[in-house]
Amino acid sequence: MSKLGKWIDERTGISGPVRSFLSYPVPKYVHGNLLYTLGGLTAIGFLLQVVTGILLMFYYDPSPEGAYNSVDYITFEVPLGWLVRGVHHYGASAMVILAALHMLRTYFMSTYKKPREINWLTGVLLLFLTLAFGFTGYLLPWDQKGYWATKVGSEIAGSVPVIGSWLASLMRGGEVLGQATLTRFYATHVVLLPTLVAILIVIHILQLRFHGMAPAITERAKRNSRKFVPFFPHWVVTDTILGLGLLALLVYLSWSQGVPLDFPADPSASDFVPRPEWYFLFYFQALKYFPGSLEAVATILIPLFIFGTMIVLPFVDKGDERRPWKKPVTTGVGIFYTVLIIVLTILAW
Repeated sequence: MSKLGKWIDERTGISGPVRSFLSYPVPKYVHGNLLYTLGGLTAIGFLLQVVTGILLMFYYDPSPEGAYNSVDYITFEVPLGWLVRGVHHYGASAMVILAALHMLRTYFMSTYKKPREINWLTGVLLLFLTLAFGFTGYLLPWDQKGYWATKVGSEIAGSVPVIGSWLASLMRGGEVLGQATLTRFYATHVVLLPTLVAILIVIHILQLRFHGMAPAITERAKRNSRKFVPFFPHWVVTDTILGLGLLALLVYLSWSQGVPLDFPADPSASDFVPRPEWYFLFYFQALKYFPGSLEAVATILIPLFIFGTMIVLPFVDKGDERRPWKKPVTTGVGIFYTVLIIVLTILAW
């Protein structure tokens, strides 16, 4: 192995960048804080999704005639297919939770401030792309739940003034859900979104390495801010242990709960009540409060306002203060939105 490594290094020079990456100094106060592992855990969750997604692709048939049967075959016939599909299914929820918690920690600790604006913006995009993963993957089993939830989703897009019909047609690939819709969702889910997420993760990590960890905000952390430990083995071991714990949890959920699979999609069914995945329930509930002509408020104004405020946040909040208890406005707004989303989710549940 030593000779092989030397042979490869002589031709690629890879040992230098690898050694530099692994020896990166991590502040000691960060090493002992599990809140700083949320970003690494989210990346591990993405890797699990990629691996299990590739395995599922070997058996999945992206056609309205074969999609449901192929998912059924994976779940009940393929050896350990239930496990791979279960880890992929519950891993999607884990990614949403981890990404959201990571964003909340970044928000409340104000680590979006100069010079880390790009890191914050890539994080915002990664959060929305993670939700897009959930939406596009929902249709792929081609069961009742996924079919009708996607139909409702495309109708919501169609209600957008001026460009609504174009958006709905772009999503569906025509007037109704069919082969073109499934093909577009499948290509987006397995090619477009993973590529964009991988690129943004690389940018995110490079920015983190370039600027380093955000300055400490507590007195205890400030006292330890000049003490460092190398990324390997300290931080690598921590992330590996937590990553294995995450995998164990996903395996347990797959074994104990199984993965739901509704009846095959029936476009003629008129009595089926579609419900989205849990991470979209708050939006599902919010739409009920804006009927008729007010629907555009929920479909356009509120999402644009939330996304827009997240984008401009680092360019508006330029002060030096980063302690959340000394920033009542941003802290209050963050708590308000978090509680509102939780309450709407519970009401929809």
